[in-house]
Amino acid sequence: MHDLPVKTDPFDKEKRQRLVRVALGQEAADTVIVNAQIVDVLTREIYTADVALAGGRVAGVGSGYRAPELIDAHGAFLAPGFMDAHIHIESSLLTPARFAQAVRPHGTTGVVAEPHELVNVLGLHGLHWMLEAGRGSGLRVYASLPSCVPASEYERGGAVLTAQDIREGLAVPGVLGLAEMMNYPGVLGGDAGVWSVLEQAQGRRDGHAAGLRGAQVQAYAAAGIHSDHEAVTPQEALERLRAGLWLMVREGSAARNLDALLPVLRGDWSGGRPPRRAMLVSDDVSVDELLELGHLDRLMRTCVAGGLHPADALALVTCNPAEYWGLHDLGAVCPGYHADLVLLKDLQSFEVLDTWVGGQRGMTTAATPALPGGAVLLGAEWERASFEPPASWPVIGVRPEQIVTDALPSGSGDTRLVVSDRYGRGEVAACWAAGLHLERGAVALSVLHDAHHVIAAGADAGSIRAAGRALEALGGGAVVVDETGRVLAELPLPFAGLMTDAPPQAAAQQAEGIKAALHSLGCTLPYPITTLSFLGLTVIPSLKLTPRGLFDVEGWQLVGEAVVGDA
Repeated sequence: MHDLPVKTDPFDKEKRQRLVRVALGQEAADTVIVNAQIVDVLTREIYTADVALAGGRVAGVGSGYRAPELIDAHGAFLAPGFMDAHIHIESSLLTPARFAQAVRPHGTTGVVAEPHELVNVLGLHGLHWMLEAGRGSGLRVYASLPSCVPASEYERGGAVLTAQDIREGLAVPGVLGLAEMMNYPGVLGGDAGVWSVLEQAQGRRDGHAAGLRGAQVQAYAAAGIHSDHEAVTPQEALERLRAGLWLMVREGSAARNLDALLPVLRGDWSGGRPPRRAMLVSDDVSVDELLELGHLDRLMRTCVAGGLHPADALALVTCNPAEYWGLHDLGAVCPGYHADLVLLKDLQSFEVLDTWVGGQRGMTTAATPALPGGAVLLGAEWERASFEPPASWPVIGVRPEQIVTDALPSGSGDTRLVVSDRYGRGEVAACWAAGLHLERGAVALSVLHDAHHVIAAGADAGSIRAAGRALEALGGGAVVVDETGRVLAELPLPFAGLMTDAPPQAAAQQAEGIKAALHSLGCTLPYPITTLSFLGLTVIPSLKLTPRGLFDVEGWQLVGEAVVGDA
């Protein structure tokens, strides 16, 4: 599929009049899907009908339509295509076209991408590239505009977005609103720069309220924020819903919150009535997990197994995200809506039999556009740094399936952690981490939310140095070395050090190679690339490492600053 529009089309009188004629039986449709069980996510009904498609839209749902192409559904379930309302495509490690190849077989037909990673490296050029690459991907790719570049004043990436940049970015076709406002201390504290960004967005303003409770949640919502995907307990989820925020229930590779929040989605607190404003999102999900477990279909399987009605589960990835983002012609099998559809074998496994995007069956993709820039530059400082963590600093406690960390007492670490500026500014810092369990060797990668510096973890300074050198020579990605510096596995990510245009299966195999190599060195993390990539994000509690030093998120201050000589 080529040049798929990223915005809902403006009203076209001639096309709409044709839909009317097809619905009335006065003109043939392009395609009619017959003998389908329609899953109506608006009324929560399931009923048998035929569906007429014309000009990329649904013309009618009923019977008696004619068309040159008839597709017999044989009683399978026809539902709207699935939409991920908040996802960082870059975290899959794939370009948009390759990401589409991984998720469309699982029923995903559209996403609202938050290109925060690419924009931190390349500025607004990264946003334009993501939308351009999305148009030829075979998915309907929208975007939300990153609101915090950098994520906080304690991070320095490759770009800074000013209020003027935000104003320009929000006017780009395909941008639906302002992405997650991560600098919640700035929101609550009245920071002038943060509020100037909020002021630019007249539509949706996504939230990011990790750890906020009580009056802080009320204040965050009062600031004009519309959603949050950081709830990790039912109590946090309810607080957000009661504050009028849309609840995005996140289930990704490094942060798994669905099981904990199922009671809220079932409506256990409201007599079995599911919340009106909820969605399922993946936020960050790796290519190996997408191929192994699936995408939004996997999340719905969990929901139905946990007691949700299938139509309620489907609403979480269809009409609800479409409503939230103002996509009035998406998210339902209804006349006039875009024909983004999925044919399902059943409503327990959600096994996908067929998909349509814009009425087009099957999938073709355009070539991924070139993406210059985004080099990984470690420089001489990498050779001079000692990588010796200050003994007095607390230890980052790493959780296997969460992106939050714990602050542990000094002396309890098992692995050295190093973060180095990748943009040539010569800043390097080191600390101890617990929970990585690297007994020998090291790993280095250029994916580190959100500034995307180089992060390395290892058992000794020599292995860490060797891993960094190998990563720089690779041009970005991930590298694992043993205690002698020999490369055990590598994953090249030539697109800004974040993505590959290799087929999903090849990328997944390389990611599995990184995981296997790390496991052979003692690491026990189930998705080590994703978990490591969040250990530098200064807006997720508790401790994170930046090139400037160890950062206490809850105290909103550096524990201590490091220079090259004593890093």
